[in-house]
Amino acid sequence: MKFTEHRDSNINTVKNYEAGKVRINADEYHQSLFLTQKEVFSDWHCSDIRSLTTNALDALLDQKPEVIILGTGESQIFPEPKLFAHCTNRGAALEVMANDAACRTYNILTTEDREVVLALIFDEKSKTQ
Repeated sequence: MKFTEHRDSNINTVKNYEAGKVRINADEYHQSLFLTQKEVFSDWHCSDIRSLTTNALDALLDQKPEVIILGTGESQIFPEPKLFAHCTNRGAALEVMANDAACRTYNILTTEDREVVLALIFDEKSKTQ
C-alpha cells in the first residue's frame, strides 16, 4: 500500500508498507524497528508481541514521545496491560494496531508535528511471505 508524500522532506515518512517490509524515505527494512521524525532505529530486537518488555519500551520512551504507535504485525495483538501502564507512567500513550494502520497513523501524526514514535514488529512469519 502506498502512502502520500509528507511536505517536509527532512521528516521520516513511511512511503510503502507490505507484509514483511516497510520503506521509510528511500530505505527498505525487513526487521522490527522503530523511528521518530528524525531517526530510524533498525536494531530494535522485538520479534513478536510476546517478546515486548518494559526494557524494549524504554528505548522508545527515551525518545520522549507524546504517543507510541505500536504495529504488532499483520493483525492487532494487544500486549500485557502492565506495558500500557509503564508507558503512561513515563508520560506517553501507547496505541496498538496492525502494521499497515500504524504506518498510516504515524504519517498523519507527523503532519500535525506531534512527537510520535512508530514501532513495527516483524515476526518470522511475515518475513517469509
